[in-house]
Amino acid sequence: MKLIVLFAFVAVAAAAPQNQPLVKILSQSFDQDDQGSYKYAYELDNGQRADEAGQSIPGPEPETGSIDVQGSYAFLADDGNTYSVSYRANEGGYQPEADFLPVAPSQIPEYAQLRQEHPELFWAETQ
Repeated sequence: MKLIVLFAFVAVAAAAPQNQPLVKILSQSFDQDDQGSYKYAYELDNGQRADEAGQSIPGPEPETGSIDVQGSYAFLADDGNTYSVSYRANEGGYQPEADFLPVAPSQIPEYAQLRQEHPELFWAETQ
């Protein structure tokens, strides 16, 4: 029994993070109102920061609705550069914006041709 307890302590010690630098919180805030809207922000000494604000949008019936969120975050990458992303999230999905993110082409030429030749395939776009 003592041997099992000893192995358990050794396993816990081995699983603990080793030589991890301590990260200090430079600033932090959180506010929320009675309607469910909120706002938070934080900044760490390792270059990471984030802020976000969410507004609750009530639906037509109780317990329904959505939330509209805007925010940003930044982090210091292994290459030494700081990367920042601003975003919006709502019924349209998560929409990030940043200089380093890839941008999808506005329209693939084959897709435009397919749209002209077979408009019946695109019935959902007219709904």
